[in-house]
Amino acid sequence: MNAKPNSEPKKTGKKGFETEEIVRSYFLGAGFFVVRGVKLRHGGDELTDIDLWLYERSATLARRRIIIDIKDNAQPKAAERLFFVKGLAELIQVEATGIATSDTRRSLRELARKHNVLWIDNADLQRLKSSQRLTASSRLSDEDLGEFIAKIDASRSSKNVRDAFASVKSAVADRFGPSCANTAIDGAQYFAKTAVEAHPGSLPAQVFTRLAYFSAAIAAAALDFASGESALRPHHERLASLTDAIRFGDDPKGTAEKVRWAKAAIRDYTPNGASLAEIFHTRFNEALQSVPAESLAEIVVKMTNSDRLFNAARDLEQAAFLIECPSFDDLTIDSKSFLGAVLDFVAIDRLAFSQAWNPPKHVPTSASAKEVTTSASALSSSEGIVAPADHGKLL
Repeated sequence: MNAKPNSEPKKTGKKGFETEEIVRSYFLGAGFFVVRGVKLRHGGDELTDIDLWLYERSATLARRRIIIDIKDNAQPKAAERLFFVKGLAELIQVEATGIATSDTRRSLRELARKHNVLWIDNADLQRLKSSQRLTASSRLSDEDLGEFIAKIDASRSSKNVRDAFASVKSAVADRFGPSCANTAIDGAQYFAKTAVEAHPGSLPAQVFTRLAYFSAAIAAAALDFASGESALRPHHERLASLTDAIRFGDDPKGTAEKVRWAKAAIRDYTPNGASLAEIFHTRFNEALQSVPAESLAEIVVKMTNSDRLFNAARDLEQAAFLIECPSFDDLTIDSKSFLGAVLDFVAIDRLAFSQAWNPPKHVPTSASAKEVTTSASALSSSEGIVAPADHGKLL
């Protein structure tokens, strides 16, 4: 018997990816820090994907994380996605949620409003898709960058670069703050070091420079979020708090408790335990104090007195995805200052990094960045979904 020919078109997911890019561009233009395609992980397993993860800093003390679920297909199952995203938001403890769907049912919009879920329905999506300001982007898509990364990994017969990039992205999902910042700083060190080792001006040098920018962007956003808890404290207390956060991660007191437990275990259960315990404690503290966290923390404290660090995070993310990838010297002042501090912290020479990728100055990359933001901002005002001045009232 001959097999029945498959009359259905092959599903590639391209439409959904394009919609995610357009919605991301919209929220970038509305003033958010946005990460697309975040994998939620636990115990080494990938549990689910977050289509868009947003971070908003609307005032000195006002910070908010938002997850957006996007389904643009013939059967979006919008009600199920609404219940799913609400449960996921509670699980990872973010402040707000949203749905972008091809569904048109008014009853679901009313249900979303009742439960404080941002609702972008098919009519909204079509307006976004019809805007040349969003579709004619000067940015790479996530898929474009993924193809570059795949080429680098293929040349090395590994998936190390892909995995390192995914690890930095996934850190925002369940540990945004000091722990996420430390993961991102580790990523910046790896990517910057590899960029320096690559042939200057080559594709690997460009890709690793992009990934170093992206990792530094995540670190800046995470440290900006972490600074909110100490925003009203005196300068010396803020500096001490952020220094401990960079050294220890989310739980400085917990780390100190583990050290005390280890010291007691060495003292009680090993020969010459008392002297060995003191040696362990002394050398551990010396190792911690040798970490130059104060310099990086000082930069963070100065930049979080206003929205400079948040803007640096947005600028670095933009630089990572611009089609015309800017050099280190072409970055904005604040993004260069923060990235420079990160490079100093991880002992990567700034000059060597700046020379890894230095494209010809035939396209004004800063103008390209402004064009994307200005275009998206103009759209948000005209389309009436979320105007930049009102994005604090998103939900």
